[in-house]
Amino acid sequence: MITANNLTKTYGDRELITNVSFKIGNGRKIGLVGKNGCGKTTLFKILNGTEELSDGNLEIRNEILGYLPQEFNFPKELAGEYLEKKLDSKWDFYKIDSLASKLKFKGFDPYQPVHTMSEGQKMKLKLIESLLEDPTTLFIDEPTNHLDIEGIMWFEEYIKHLDITVMMISHDRSFLNHTVDEIWEIDKQQIFRFVGDYDNYKEEKLKLIDKWDQEYILFLKKKAQLETLLENVRKIKGGKKRGKAVEAAKKRIKREVEGNKKEKYTTKKVKNIEFDTKVPESKLMIRFGNISKSYGKREVFNNLNFELRGKEKIWLYGPNGAGKSTIVKIIMGIEQPSSGNLKLGENIRVGYFSQVQTNLTSENILLEEFIEKTGIYFGEAFGYLNKFLFDKKSVQKRVWQLSPGEKARFAFAIFACKDYDLLVLDEPDNHLDIETKEVIEKSLNEFKGTLLLISHDRYFVEMIGVDKVLNLSDGEIKEVV
Repeated sequence: MITANNLTKTYGDRELITNVSFKIGNGRKIGLVGKNGCGKTTLFKILNGTEELSDGNLEIRNEILGYLPQEFNFPKELAGEYLEKKLDSKWDFYKIDSLASKLKFKGFDPYQPVHTMSEGQKMKLKLIESLLEDPTTLFIDEPTNHLDIEGIMWFEEYIKHLDITVMMISHDRSFLNHTVDEIWEIDKQQIFRFVGDYDNYKEEKLKLIDKWDQEYILFLKKKAQLETLLENVRKIKGGKKRGKAVEAAKKRIKREVEGNKKEKYTTKKVKNIEFDTKVPESKLMIRFGNISKSYGKREVFNNLNFELRGKEKIWLYGPNGAGKSTIVKIIMGIEQPSSGNLKLGENIRVGYFSQVQTNLTSENILLEEFIEKTGIYFGEAFGYLNKFLFDKKSVQKRVWQLSPGEKARFAFAIFACKDYDLLVLDEPDNHLDIETKEVIEKSLNEFKGTLLLISHDRYFVEMIGVDKVLNLSDGEIKEVV
């Protein structure tokens, strides 16, 4: 059992969590949610002993802890060599083969260099490493970021049947609905516990907010009554009698108002995003004509044919490595097809959001980087970034210092400051917290132009309201009816 009492974590003058107490154990499956930067990963590090407490007490009894981080840093070596170091004896290598089989790690090759593996393969490699310790409690940070649809559905089943305690940070609402018994949310430096899946948490959180708002209204009413009382007793004639009445009124204010203060529940959200477009419904936007793509002897896909027209919203999905991002890069002219013809609509404004924001690594502070990338002048730039929750302090951060979630939000701020007729979005929801996803979902749902979306988040796709689904698999593309 893991027992936390009055846990507090502070960075400088900023408190992430304040006097929180909880217990973890008994084979529960817990989803940990909250805004980016609220302290979810920090809490995981505290529980794993890699981060110091500022105050409070943490007791871990009869537990073996496993940890699957959000980002992987592997040495340059073979997969087998890396895992063999985690064994008590090289004769125990059968344990690795057994786990690879259980995890459906197709084509696991102990002689493959780790750096050549896909992100999904690296995630399974890290999971094997964690499970070799036979943990009784496993902490997992954003597992679905590295998995395709098939991998996510496999992992859902795996977690459900894993006979240990599991606590996961995830922004994938569908994944949480299929895996957890409880949702814990970090909000206002506290941890709130909700029994049930994500959809149940959403309902219960709205009820809780309504309760807080009602308590705040009653608090204001009580405060006004007591302040009126104090004002009235001060008008009493007769010094001794008035003095006692004033003192009694002040004590009531101290006890019932100052000692029982309530605040209105507020939360900062990314402002709604609007893309202006006037594309007619019949206009041709993209046409793939017998397009093939190979890298050396490896054929990614062959003779692909499909088209997008004005106002269509298309979801393109398929396993990792099928070539989804390659299709996008061909559309954007970043890569050339090996054969075939690509036709783009005339006079259309195309917006491309890449899965990997490799250009966000500079030494620039955020405000400088934003102005450089968009051409927006200083005064307007700060106001725009503020809509994406970057305040006066955070816009002074260096770009390379951003967390994955902040980097995704900053990249979307740069992307969203222009108008487009065609949006080509490759995993735009990766690393975004749920509240930001909800804003982007609403914006894309209301978008009147053409959308080509790659995403592994089924909840995100459903909320956008796509009208056509294309599956890319085994080098072929098929419309899913």
